[in-house]
Amino acid sequence: MHIVVESPFINSHWCTSYIKGITAQAKRKNLPIEVHTDTDFIYDDFDDTHVVLIGSSLVWASKCMTLLYKQGIHPIVLSIANYQKQFPFASFITMDYGDATHKLMQYLHDKGCKRTAFFSGNLKSSTDMQKLNNYLQNGGSENDVFSYKDSLAKTCDRLIERIGEFDSVLCANDVSSVVLLRRLMDLGYSIPKDYHIATFGDTTLSNLEIHNIAVAKIKSNDAGRLAVNAYRMLKNDPEISALSFLLHCDIFDCHCEAVDIKIEHSDFIIESSGATNFFNDPDVAKVLLVEKLLAGCDKLDISILREVLNKESYSKIAAKLFIAENTISYRIKKILSLAPDKTKEEVFELLSQFLF
Repeated sequence: MHIVVESPFINSHWCTSYIKGITAQAKRKNLPIEVHTDTDFIYDDFDDTHVVLIGSSLVWASKCMTLLYKQGIHPIVLSIANYQKQFPFASFITMDYGDATHKLMQYLHDKGCKRTAFFSGNLKSSTDMQKLNNYLQNGGSENDVFSYKDSLAKTCDRLIERIGEFDSVLCANDVSSVVLLRRLMDLGYSIPKDYHIATFGDTTLSNLEIHNIAVAKIKSNDAGRLAVNAYRMLKNDPEISALSFLLHCDIFDCHCEAVDIKIEHSDFIIESSGATNFFNDPDVAKVLLVEKLLAGCDKLDISILREVLNKESYSKIAAKLFIAENTISYRIKKILSLAPDKTKEEVFELLSQFLF
């Protein structure tokens, strides 16, 4: 099974989750996989009928889908909004961002929010544009849209200049929401007392209770698993030309509790292009590195990190958490090993910016 990943997307948390889901399911089915960042391999006596595509840019996906189909290969597309009407030969596996956007806007409305800004939508991302369209359909205003432009820091600045006009912010992704949260807290704002923040994603950071963010949890890992199942189904039954899967997003509020919101909705998608590369943004890179450091952490690891960042000695931490000092050393060493090019001090400084 061959997978083509859009190059700038490959080191993102989302891509890692997709690949993990694919790898785990492929292992269960004894299916070898190969990951590529280009399509050159299809010209070397390639004889498979289906290839998985993972990326964020519709322009990139369109080129790949067209190229593959010209070679008699059917794409299975992850993380791009469903464009099966335009590409009927392709299979799509995506999140139900239409439903999730509706539910997040309803959640903010139920909290008494009257004016919500839309923050950091990447104009190159088809899914971000889908979220933006649904935001506009649910009472949002084009004048209150702060699309990603130049850098995440500058996008934050543009929103903060007008922050007094809003009581809530809908962020296009959880990386942006964590960066915005940090900026607002640095300015003395309390979340969610002063502003409610809602977002989409499944990073450890956005789901930490201390960050008080309402999250529509995406299921990248499940989408990866479905990609393997779709690949096998399409290979085994030539009568099926394409498949379409839409995954439900569960809504969790700032207390990490599931929220049950049922509303009617319809889907609508617009096109846009021309944004700076979101994945090379320095603030995005910071958050993704922190996410990498925290992704394998359990509650005890997080508790240890908070105490270490508060300059507590290992002996006091051990007594407080009822563990051995060797346990602390082992767990800290494990976390530090995930950033071999950083010193211990650099890692702790980075973590201290996000583990408030």
